[in-house]
This record gives sequence, C-alpha cells and structure tokens, in this order.
Amino acid sequence: MAIVLLCSDMMFMSRISGAAAQIGVPCATAMSPAAVSDKLVEGTRLVAIDLSTPGVEPAVLVPKIRTALKTRPRIIAFGPHVQGELLEEAETSGCDAVFSNGQFFARLPEVLSHYVDLAK
Repeated sequence: MAIVLLCSDMMFMSRISGAAAQIGVPCATAMSPAAVSDKLVEGTRLVAIDLSTPGVEPAVLVPKIRTALKTRPRIIAFGPHVQGELLEEAETSGCDAVFSNGQFFARLPEVLSHYVDLAK
C-alpha cells in the first residue's frame, strides 16, 4: 500500500482517496489510531494523519509508525488551523510535514504526490 490514511471523517476520506487514485497511488484507510498498524505494510510510502480523528496523540502515534516498518514512510499530518497546539505537537513528534486543513486540501494531489515520491 503506498498511502495509509488515518481519518474518521467520511468527506475527507473521499477527497483524499480520490486524489490518491487521481495520481495512481493506492490508499488504505484506518479509522482509528489503533487500526493504523493493521494497514502498515512494507512498501508503505506515506502515512497521512487527520489530527481531528478521535484518539490521535501525535507524540505516541508518530514514533510507533516510525518503528513499525523497516522502510521509513513519510508522515504528514493535517488539522484545523485553530488547533495550533496540536499542529505543533505533530511537528515536534517527527512528522515530515504538518498542514492546516486549508493548506492540505488546496494542494492535495500535489502534496500526496510529493511525499509519496520522496519515500521511493
């Protein structure tokens, strides 16, 4: 699987899965932090984390993803711009990039393509 998406928002899932399909990259969705490990497989190139997903704790989740695979997928996170502390926590936890929802969705195919390509 090239992209693993952690997201419980059906609208976001649809938009992100559609953008992944548009650039020809398969995308698996985990609807909870606990379900992420079931979706990670060798060859995963990108993990995208919706910080609005219930139970997301970047300080716990990001290191867990980093140690789950021999290969090192890129990790990006996105969330509401009004949740500055959570965005900052994602950044300090080791995400390769952190975006506000507006930034992320404005450039969605470009962002996915860029981080998938970086992990090759």
